[in-house]
Amino acid sequence: MPVTVRDARSSTEDREWIRAVYRDYLSELSASKSGLFPALGEWDARESEFLAGWFADSGANPFVILDAGHRIGFALVSRPPAFPRTSVNYRMSEFFIVSAARRRGVGASAASLLFNRFAGDWEVLEDEQNRPALQFWRRVIGRQTSGQFSETRAGSAPSLPHGSAPGRGAS
Repeated sequence: MPVTVRDARSSTEDREWIRAVYRDYLSELSASKSGLFPALGEWDARESEFLAGWFADSGANPFVILDAGHRIGFALVSRPPAFPRTSVNYRMSEFFIVSAARRRGVGASAASLLFNRFAGDWEVLEDEQNRPALQFWRRVIGRQTSGQFSETRAGSAPSLPHGSAPGRGAS
C-alpha cells in the first residue's frame, strides 16, 4: 500500500495520535537549541491549546501521513499571513516523520502528495541548524520543481527554501 495523507480533522484518533507524537517532534527540534521549548510535561494545557489551533484555523490543513495504513507522521499546510504580502500561496508549517519510518522515502512521497494537492507557490521554513531536514527539503523540493527553486536566509533566522508546483491541481 502506498504512502497516503489524510485530513486529520476528520478523525479523533488522528488528532490524538498527532498529540502523542508532537512531543517527540518538539524534542527533536530542541536538540540543537538550548531553552527553545519548555521541558516536556510542563505545558500540557498550552500544548492542547496550541494543537487545537491547528484544527480550528480555516487557513490551516493538518494531515496525518500513513504508510501501508499505519500513521507515521504529520504535516501542517497553512496559508501565510496576509501581512506582509508575498507571492507564496502555501507554507509547510510543520512536518514530522517518526524516526522508525525515516530513510525509506515515505517523507518525500508524503511531501510530494501535499505539494501536488495544493497547486501554487510554496514556502518551507526550516531551522538552519537542522542539517538533516535542510538536506531532505533541498532534495525533495529540487525533485518537485526540477531544480527551479530559490533559497533565502532571513538574518540568522531559518533558511526558507521554496518553489512552485506548476500544473498541479488541488485534489
